[in-house]
Amino acid sequence: MEIRLRYLDNVYTIELEKGDNFYNFVINGKAYKISDINALPNTLQFKLNNESFNIFVAEEKDRLYVAIDGEYYAFEIEKQEKVKGGVTAAEKSNAVVSPMPGLLVKVPVKVGDKVSAGTTLAIVEAMKMQNELRAPKDGVVKKINYKEGEQVDAFVPIVELEA
Repeated sequence: MEIRLRYLDNVYTIELEKGDNFYNFVINGKAYKISDINALPNTLQFKLNNESFNIFVAEEKDRLYVAIDGEYYAFEIEKQEKVKGGVTAAEKSNAVVSPMPGLLVKVPVKVGDKVSAGTTLAIVEAMKMQNELRAPKDGVVKKINYKEGEQVDAFVPIVELEA
């Protein structure tokens, strides 16, 4: 999963990969291995180099508000840019993810269902708002990684599709 955020005049490309008991955050090419992750609504707790961190996140329209150890940042979320063939990175993905930790309220599909681009695959509640996560393209539901009522992590696949 990749997200692009703008802070002041700088653009940050953030990639997240899940390992066995850790995540790799890659920010503008520099990798950070975090562990002991606890994702709560609007809060992410983790360890980096044996130091504990609490990050509070709130999203409003195209802005992401982040508080880290008493310092506050307001990022602009970069729109997905079209690439060759007019397909965005999100449209190329075979999964839907939540942009922030939250409560999985509903999964209106089941494994084996055929879905069209734009079909609601999951509804996640974060910041007292429900966000519908839609299929990026046509496909068949291959795997559902969470159950309704569970907490979901940011940028971790909730529903996976196969073409």
